[in-house]
Amino acid sequence: MDLVLPRPLSHSSISMYSECPQKYKFRYVDKIPEKPKHFFSFGQSVHSALEYFYGVKTLPPPSLKELLAHFKEHWVRGGYRDEAQEAEYFQDGKHILTKFYDKHIQDYAIPFFVEYEFKLKVEGVPVIGYVDRIDKLPDGRLAVLDYKTGKSLSSARVETDAQLTMYQMACEELLGAEVARLTFYHVPTLKEQVVERHPKKLVEGLRAKIVTTAESIVKGAFEPKPDEKVCRWCDYKPICPVYRDSYQTPETDPDELAGLIDRYGELQERLAEAAEEAGQLKADILASLVKKGFVRAFGKKFQVSRAAAEKWEFADKKKVLELIKKAGLYEKVLAPSAPKVEQLMSDPALPADLRARLGELGVRVETPDLKVKPL
Repeated sequence: MDLVLPRPLSHSSISMYSECPQKYKFRYVDKIPEKPKHFFSFGQSVHSALEYFYGVKTLPPPSLKELLAHFKEHWVRGGYRDEAQEAEYFQDGKHILTKFYDKHIQDYAIPFFVEYEFKLKVEGVPVIGYVDRIDKLPDGRLAVLDYKTGKSLSSARVETDAQLTMYQMACEELLGAEVARLTFYHVPTLKEQVVERHPKKLVEGLRAKIVTTAESIVKGAFEPKPDEKVCRWCDYKPICPVYRDSYQTPETDPDELAGLIDRYGELQERLAEAAEEAGQLKADILASLVKKGFVRAFGKKFQVSRAAAEKWEFADKKKVLELIKKAGLYEKVLAPSAPKVEQLMSDPALPADLRARLGELGVRVETPDLKVKPL
């Protein structure tokens, strides 16, 4: 008998239900979307580029220029903190894809499947998913590969990961060939974690979990499962029965606090705009003073004067730290940052020869500054 679910189960939805049934309800029953996350957006962008790279029907493969152009054109923007963070991740993605291309272009082969979509039923439970890449081995068996784009990946995870077990189960049932090996490919480090097919015990365990999860969903078992570490990052926390009394809403406090919050937010926005405008004016005034050779200038209400702040910049911080350690002064610095080293160099007790050697490793940089005061 088929079970009627809000949507077919997938690895991610099963994981979400296991983590917190209430969170699953918010997402898939109530259809309340989660906020965009930058790491999901980045992962989607890189996955799209790799799908394009391996998705050709005939040789030759795309060039590096074409690959990077596709990456740029299909860049997913949601969830980044600001434009600076987005730009940093975009450059990281280009670097990662360039390294990937250089490593694999020589042994490039068209895969058996790219972004293989599977749909099957497990004891009447509909299950869906996508496999990043499937290669057919010389003996006719299959090699399943899943790309990972996070900062790190546990080496032990590939041995028992339920996502890979699901891919193995689906490929064997729908493609009629045995899966020989499973791979997590950590794209940022170009490292592959490879294991032989998962044992029957893991497949049977996954099938049982699929059925029990579906039965619980059909029964409406959506009790919260609070966990401090997990709940801390949950988008649904303000509406969760466990936490919602801790959050102000228009219903609980319709006027006073909400008004104060909006006023404060507006002021913060105006402060940020004013700071940006002031920074540009400062730069323009300094440029004009330097160009005209003035050290002081006057408006009708204020006067400004040029000032200069000097600081050290060290290119080879490793050598700086080695010198400080040899002198037995490491505890005074702890890190080769320019301000801490500069503070050490200003210490009258510092031996003159060490001060001189540190000075040889750095450059004294003058940073122009502007002082303003009313007339």
